[in-house]
Amino acid sequence: MAYPNSVWFIICTEFCERFSYYGLRTVLVLYLTSILQYDEDESTIIYHMAVFMAYFSPIFGAILSDSFLGKFKTIVYLSLIYALGNFVITGSSLAISLSLNNQRYLALLGLVLIAIGTGGIKPCVSSFGGDQFDLPAQEVYLQKFFSIFYFSINAGSLISTSVTPELRKGIQCFGRTSCFPLAFGVPAMLMLIAIIIFICGKRLYKIKKPESNVIVTSFSCIYHALKRRLSYVSSDTEKMHWLNYADDKFSEKEISDIRSALDVIYLFIPFPFFWALFDQQGSRWTLQATLMNGKIDFLNWTMKPDQMQVMNPLLVLLFIPLFETIVYPLLAKIGIKKPLQKISLGGFLAALAFVLSAVVQNKIIGGSIQIPAGEGQLRVFNGIDCNITINSTNLPVYKLNSLETLEIRYAPASNEISFPIVFIADSTCSTNLSTLNLTSNVSIVEGKTMSYFLTRIKDKLELKRIGYIDDLTKPKNGNSILRILNSDDLSNNILILKEKENNNTAIEINVKSSIKNTVPIGEYKAFLDNEFLLDLNFLPASVNILILQRNSDHIDSNLIVLEKGNFIHIAWQLPQIIAMTAGEIMFSITTLEFAFTQAPASMKSLLAAVNLLTVAFGNLIVVIVSEVRFFENQAYEYFLFAGLMVLDMLLFILMSYTYKYKNLNDPVPITYNDQNKKN
Repeated sequence: MAYPNSVWFIICTEFCERFSYYGLRTVLVLYLTSILQYDEDESTIIYHMAVFMAYFSPIFGAILSDSFLGKFKTIVYLSLIYALGNFVITGSSLAISLSLNNQRYLALLGLVLIAIGTGGIKPCVSSFGGDQFDLPAQEVYLQKFFSIFYFSINAGSLISTSVTPELRKGIQCFGRTSCFPLAFGVPAMLMLIAIIIFICGKRLYKIKKPESNVIVTSFSCIYHALKRRLSYVSSDTEKMHWLNYADDKFSEKEISDIRSALDVIYLFIPFPFFWALFDQQGSRWTLQATLMNGKIDFLNWTMKPDQMQVMNPLLVLLFIPLFETIVYPLLAKIGIKKPLQKISLGGFLAALAFVLSAVVQNKIIGGSIQIPAGEGQLRVFNGIDCNITINSTNLPVYKLNSLETLEIRYAPASNEISFPIVFIADSTCSTNLSTLNLTSNVSIVEGKTMSYFLTRIKDKLELKRIGYIDDLTKPKNGNSILRILNSDDLSNNILILKEKENNNTAIEINVKSSIKNTVPIGEYKAFLDNEFLLDLNFLPASVNILILQRNSDHIDSNLIVLEKGNFIHIAWQLPQIIAMTAGEIMFSITTLEFAFTQAPASMKSLLAAVNLLTVAFGNLIVVIVSEVRFFENQAYEYFLFAGLMVLDMLLFILMSYTYKYKNLNDPVPITYNDQNKKN
């Protein structure tokens, strides 16, 4: 028998749909942070709630398909909703005339429509493709179809994760350095093309009418069994298994199949935690990549942060044959050959990936500046255009250059000590300053940094205490810290930072001493009252002090970097991506194999829907952790996920220890009560 031509329409449809879906996911978190101006935690919550909905809605898509509309109509109708959602979110990125809140509402509406659409068709497309084959005559062709189908999914993901970041960053539109309308618009058009391709194949399809839905039947049986079991609590009637209480309404085979399915679903309980880690590749890991240097010198090209996601589908395609031919045979030699063993090892690899991501995050963020026990620090910022000599009976003589800072470590006799310091203007300064000096008391506190700003009010020196600015805790998102020290006559001015790549993108900062601001990393031009001051380059997790001082008829400025930060290469993410992809191969694919082989024939769609639900609940875990905000340092959150993943897999090992693999070709065992009923 010939290979059915109808399946090629389905494969092409799936390729376009996967391109659309993964293209959207690739750039979504950066759209939420950069254009819609959500903070990192809010963006992570929205991203994972969208994924949660996309993997929760398949169960409703399966019910709609099997009980009411059939697979063909369900795919068409929900694909239209999916495409509409794509165009709505594209419209939100185009609607620059709308207020920020309205843009946000429009984007969230688009995400809801996309989640309903993509989730609803997930359980339908592959099974609709399987319907096109005559079994068992075309069983060989069916296996080939699923291989090509899986390849089309990864090919669509691979290409979209490569292309959409280039569309986002490689092209400028609407006065921005990025073009999200194009990055969203191309996937939207691909989804529209997917619908057209799918409908064009209608005359070739075998379209089956909807039948009774096994999911509805299963829930009905469970509900009925529990209801009858509770009603028999006080009676002498007892059955071998609580599901057997539904034997008055459901057949022996239906009950046995549901029991087998529940045995597998029980082992699914720990699975959401794996997906909680895995799906952070598109959120937390992408945000981590924004703090890294993507420059590839020999190609004269810069990898975009969201393009690192391309490594996952690429490695999947490379790892599948590698694992089948080399890794699994080697594991079998040391006794790891059963599906549940492979799943456990995959979970541990995911934990390892998050340990590696925490190491990278720590390398980017670094630690806060620590002061040794028994010491205090005195920091003096010179805000005038004149070199200063510092004298004190408690300290050596120091020279402090114009617009620079001086850090002095001192061991106070008690927790706090105060003593006078004399500030003398250099003889080379202008006439009105050269004869000036100032005597002022300063304090040094053990374990603290006491900071002072030397400024000028008319022709007098003044030392302003600016408090403890030793709070150098890095922002969770890795942005730079910027404090501004200025003379009083500038306190009402606005500092404007304009991106060098795009002068239309500007950050406005109130010029007020010692207020801690966070600034996205990058290169900027600084302006005050439309007067250009200086060029600024903020590295990830750097700590910066900008000194502004009006001297005579001009403004002097200087950026003092207290901690430079680390701008490490994006290739540092490769080990964690490799570990996670290896974990995915062992966990995800083996889970599909385990669920398929252990589920009764009538329960395979139920197990597929429940397996997708574990992905949904995994993303819900990320939402909860992000909302609670346990840690300021993102690295600690990565360590938390890694530790919980290890505990999760240990629990899974205990749960699976007594599991007996089923041969579903064996006859259904008959219990004592079933035998009595039969007689």
